Amino acid sequence: MSRYSPAVAAPSVPPAQRSDGGSARPGRRLFRRTWWTAFIGFFLVCAGWVLASPYDASPDEREHIIRAVGVARGEFAPKPEAAGGGTGAFQHVPASIVRDNCWWFDATKPATCAEPPGGDQTVERVATRAGRYNPLYYALVGWPMAIWPNWLGLTLGRLISAGLVSALLASAAHSAVAWTRHRLAAAGILVAVTPITLHLSGSINPNGFEIAAGVALIAALIPTMLDPEQPLRRAAMVQIGIAGSVVMTCRALGPVWCTAILGIMLIPVTRERLRQLLRFRPAWWAAAALAVAGAAGALWTVAMKASEMMAVQVPPGITVPKAIRHEVIVRWPEYFVEMVGVPSWLDTHLPGTAYDFWFLAIGCLVLPALAFGTWSDRWRLFAFFLAPFAVLTLSDALAAHKVGFAGQGRYMLPVAVGVPMLAAFVLGQRGKLDDARTASLVRMVALVVLPLQLAFLGYTMIRWQSGVGTSVDFTPLNPLAGSWHPPAGSATALLTAAAGCVMLGVWAWTSTGRRAAAVGEPRPAEVSAS
Repeated sequence: MSRYSPAVAAPSVPPAQRSDGGSARPGRRLFRRTWWTAFIGFFLVCAGWVLASPYDASPDEREHIIRAVGVARGEFAPKPEAAGGGTGAFQHVPASIVRDNCWWFDATKPATCAEPPGGDQTVERVATRAGRYNPLYYALVGWPMAIWPNWLGLTLGRLISAGLVSALLASAAHSAVAWTRHRLAAAGILVAVTPITLHLSGSINPNGFEIAAGVALIAALIPTMLDPEQPLRRAAMVQIGIAGSVVMTCRALGPVWCTAILGIMLIPVTRERLRQLLRFRPAWWAAAALAVAGAAGALWTVAMKASEMMAVQVPPGITVPKAIRHEVIVRWPEYFVEMVGVPSWLDTHLPGTAYDFWFLAIGCLVLPALAFGTWSDRWRLFAFFLAPFAVLTLSDALAAHKVGFAGQGRYMLPVAVGVPMLAAFVLGQRGKLDDARTASLVRMVALVVLPLQLAFLGYTMIRWQSGVGTSVDFTPLNPLAGSWHPPAGSATALLTAAAGCVMLGVWAWTSTGRRAAAVGEPRPAEVSAS
């Protein structure tokens, strides 16, 4: 009898109980089709934002650009000073990369008045609110702008940021379809990666990198902790270690967010799975990496006073109870919209139906998951929702009398992305959907959210190029027209993003269903004793 016949190949230990990583490796064809297809798709959509955006296109991008160039010039830990609103530091950067914003917070005003980067390269001492932030992200994206302090360097830096984010998102996409039989998880990835994430990823802003790391971390934890049919994988532990370390170190709240994610996924976990993790050496290496990154991130925040916030409008006579009521009643609805996307400088709201359709896609996953899930599934879903809202609400309420209400919905996304991702997995696991229905639901979600990704970019381009009015009569609908155009041309940006949406659609179509399942299943040789 052949070594690979069913009678001999059947392992004496169920695959879910094996921790040698042998059965955790998907076929190379599946990896090429999922990871690379998703990477190209996400990168092209991000590149569309890169090519479409004026200087200082996203919140605080100018501050992050100055910080990135300063880090690239060797100024990793400048002295904390009363700079950039009193909470930043000074960096020495070429004057050609520093430009004032003349159009922010006024959606009716296009970017025509903006002075492009380039010209005088005299090094100046410049204040930045991001001067105390952890230098990890800035060291990766800042060097092109230090070498070419003009549009070329800015575009290359943005593209590097887009590439880093796309690699994390592609890893999450691959995890969703290669590390679990419940490939409805692919729909969770499509819904979790909202337009604001790709907008931030196409600019110089560590928030996009942090959100993508949260997506990658949760995508690896879900099959590792919750799918008893699956073995423990070395690749998953590597992804957990890298993505978790990015979350820990990117921003001041990183250690809080990563601890919340790990706590939600670990409690409760079955005793058998816990025993497997304790016996699995790569899990200890991942835990060590997270511990070191968390300690380093927290130490940096304390030493550099990076958690201090710039004062905005402070309400008179505000108390903590009043601030909490204001957060829940007024700010929470704003947070929901901001997590989907209020592009540019929080000054561009798309027509309400755009947000309604995105929330509809989320509801198609979350509500059935709550209905079919177990009590532990429901606990995790509520925890992924409540944890970020509670942290931001409490931190804002405690500091409102000093700095006002400074929180934004995008700050919560590294944890909040777990809601649709976990819901999709739970629905696939508990809903007993066959391959055809799973594929149909994933593709339906793709048909809803991918055109919306393009719509958000197109409408924001109109805002930058022509300005948008307060009514339909004053709002042009042509993203190729206007008094300002990006250096590469409006059509180039839009077509690049459209190609990315098509590639993500290809990923959604080819990564689910019977054929994908057949390719992703371990071969007999892979599940036999090593």
